Amino acid sequence: MPLLKLLHFVGLLCWCGTLLYLPALVGAGTRRNDPLFYRDHAHLTRMVFNLIATPAALIAIGSGTALFLRDGIMAGWLIVKLSTVAGMVLCHALCGVLVLRVERSPELSVSIRCRFLGLVTATFITATLWLVLAKPF
Repeated sequence: MPLLKLLHFVGLLCWCGTLLYLPALVGAGTRRNDPLFYRDHAHLTRMVFNLIATPAALIAIGSGTALFLRDGIMAGWLIVKLSTVAGMVLCHALCGVLVLRVERSPELSVSIRCRFLGLVTATFITATLWLVLAKPF
């Protein structure tokens, strides 16, 4: 089913893109002193998280699970890859925590956490991509 692989690829592309974008978006929202900007920016970050990142994550994970069940593959590289995907899920949850934190009280110290989260997320995405491309046939 090439359509299932295409769905998985598109879901991953959207999810990884928003995972890399959200920490930068949250960090950029803490650099202004205008309360109206905070309210609108917090609404934007919540909307990106709820309407783009989370559905894309569910599509990517669901279609990946369907591919795994369809092919019946059980190999060592797959276990490691699923572990890196679990790390991406953890980064997704931490992005949600940052969105809620900035929504409640914007503070300048969040930008350091955003940079660290962006770096960890990029590491997990790179590791997952490397494992997929290096898998044995």
